[in-house]
Amino acid sequence: MRKSLYLLIALVCGTVATVLANQWLKAQASSAGGGSMTEIFVATAAIDIGEAITAERVRLEQWPSDRIPQGSSGDFEVLKGKYAKQRFYVGEAIMPVKLMDENWTTVPKGYRVVALKATDVSIANLIQPGDRVDVLAYFTKSDLIPQSMSKTVLMGVRVYALDGDTERRAGEDKNKNLRNIQLLIHEKDTDAWQYAQELGNVRLSLGSDADYSTEDGSNQAGKEFLAWLEDHRAAQEQAELLKERERRAMEASRNTRPEAVAVKKRDENGFAMFKMSEGRMIEYWIVPGKLPVRVGEVGDTTETETVLDAVDPVDADATAEEDSSAYLTGQDSPFYQPPSGPSTTTN
Repeated sequence: MRKSLYLLIALVCGTVATVLANQWLKAQASSAGGGSMTEIFVATAAIDIGEAITAERVRLEQWPSDRIPQGSSGDFEVLKGKYAKQRFYVGEAIMPVKLMDENWTTVPKGYRVVALKATDVSIANLIQPGDRVDVLAYFTKSDLIPQSMSKTVLMGVRVYALDGDTERRAGEDKNKNLRNIQLLIHEKDTDAWQYAQELGNVRLSLGSDADYSTEDGSNQAGKEFLAWLEDHRAAQEQAELLKERERRAMEASRNTRPEAVAVKKRDENGFAMFKMSEGRMIEYWIVPGKLPVRVGEVGDTTETETVLDAVDPVDADATAEEDSSAYLTGQDSPFYQPPSGPSTTTN
């Protein structure tokens, strides 16, 4: 009796399990057969880097909605006028992240390709053609550089090629040693690039896809860099101009001072007196009632020394009375005569 009960319970449990399993399998089959599908564009042929996305190179294909790559679309207007930034293989979904608005593999009008040694770039193995980089440079203080510092020269510059190859590298090719990196810059940024190359040590850093161009197409950072150099050059020229003006003023002052003394001497009623001192002939100008004026050595064109310039004209007469006796005695007096022979001592 007990065995029959156990057998009945096992039979019921098996039946229930079978029914539930069948229902689950039917639900899975129904879900697989009735899932939503969406049309997206895929490549019908291999599309190389820089090639345009055209109707001949793509076709619509049904994909499960939950397996569609992000951004893929069935609207050709989204793909029209785009270029491949990476290689597409046959059957691969066309994703916007692999597209670009312009074909940078050809040099656009108004742009130049410049090169930089890869050994000077620490991020050489991190960049690929089509990437954006910022151009930096370290400058040492000089006549053209106001102070030692690091300066941003250009921003958001496109990497045109690596060793002349415009294709993006993948796999083992990505790790190959680079020799040169080519950048695509606007022709109006050429001066900024040349100054950075000649005056500083150029480096690259990873940049963003933001647009840093101005209305005329040049780089905003390049304009600011050139303005920085121009401001320093103008300041240097102004400083040199001020120094030159000061030098000329000093020369003019030295040249006009002897003339003023000579005019003053000629205007006064006096006479010249000469004195031989230590083998030099000294000329003095004597005006009655005033102190003698030392004109200078005979034949000397140096600046004239005058006692009158150091004396207030109002107090000239008083000063003359106080110092007349002291000035006219001793070896500095124009009337002083040295002994004619050796002195003798009487014991």
